[in-house]
Amino acid sequence: MHLETHTGDFIEVSRDYLESAPRHQLVEYLEMRGSACFDDESTDLLRECAIDDFDSEQADSDYTASPYDLSHCRR
Repeated sequence: MHLETHTGDFIEVSRDYLESAPRHQLVEYLEMRGSACFDDESTDLLRECAIDDFDSEQADSDYTASPYDLSHCRR
C-alpha cells in the first residue's frame, strides 16, 4: 500500500513489513508519517503504533461510498 508522508511524498509499505521490521525502521516509518518517537518507548509499542496507523489507513481505503447514496444528506 502507498501511504502519504508528512512531507506529501508517498512510501510503499505492507503490514508484513511492519510486523517484522527492526526498531530503527519502525521509528523511520512513524516519523515519516508524522509521529514523534522517543528512546524510552519499547519496540513493541512502536510496532503496535505503526500497525495501528497502517490498519487505520487500510480501513479508510476499504470504504467505498456509492456516489448515489444520499442517506447522509439532510432533507
